[in-house]
Amino acid sequence: MEEKSFHQAVAGLFGPIAGSFVMDSLQLMIPWLIAMFCVVVCDLATGVRKSLLMKEHVRFSRAWRATMGKMVTYFSFVVMVVMVNKAAGGSFHIDTYACLFVCFIEGCSIISNILKPKGYNFNLAAAIGVFAKKVFSVEKEDVNDIINKEEK
Repeated sequence: MEEKSFHQAVAGLFGPIAGSFVMDSLQLMIPWLIAMFCVVVCDLATGVRKSLLMKEHVRFSRAWRATMGKMVTYFSFVVMVVMVNKAAGGSFHIDTYACLFVCFIEGCSIISNILKPKGYNFNLAAAIGVFAKKVFSVEKEDVNDIINKEEK
């Protein structure tokens, strides 16, 4: 019986300490989390617009469910990276880069959602290749591979 009460006492003490640690760690990330939320909502809006323009059936419950799933996944990822950054001493700022990475992923989705109804595809691999080659001289033909007209 004493062992059970000891475990309950430890769990009771650990909860508030862990909660305050998470809140303290996330204080500096609030503006980035708001920006991440705005980008995900923009992706929702452009995704619904794309579906409407392409005459696809739009179920708003499914769209909201997918968006909320993304937000939970992205928030969990950012919290994990914030904890790793805090454990590493906070000198690397990988938490900021994690939010920027999420915004980059959603930005690519937004670009794709804007271009798709117009009949264009966004080639992310070609865009990254051109960005990597930017240090060197890039030929005009390389830039042409980034956005392609779809064949119908």
